[in-house]
Amino acid sequence: MLRSALALAETFEEVAPVAITFVTTGDTFMVDFERGPILYRAFSAGYAPTRPLTAQRDRLQAFVDTEESASGIGGNWLWFRG
Repeated sequence: MLRSALALAETFEEVAPVAITFVTTGDTFMVDFERGPILYRAFSAGYAPTRPLTAQRDRLQAFVDTEESASGIGGNWLWFRG
């Protein structure tokens, strides 16, 4: 359901509150089904030093503040690369 919501939303901000809930309550086994798609959608245009991360900062902070996300961060590298 999360992947469908991420795909159907015109902007990440439409689904951000639900996505952040998944990050803060999910566990480390959900990289490919929850956290990864959330990261990919939040940064769908990729990163460019010329574009500020104002809209994405709170999303990244949720990952940093959630121990379950940080302990399994190794699995996120493919999603960050994407």
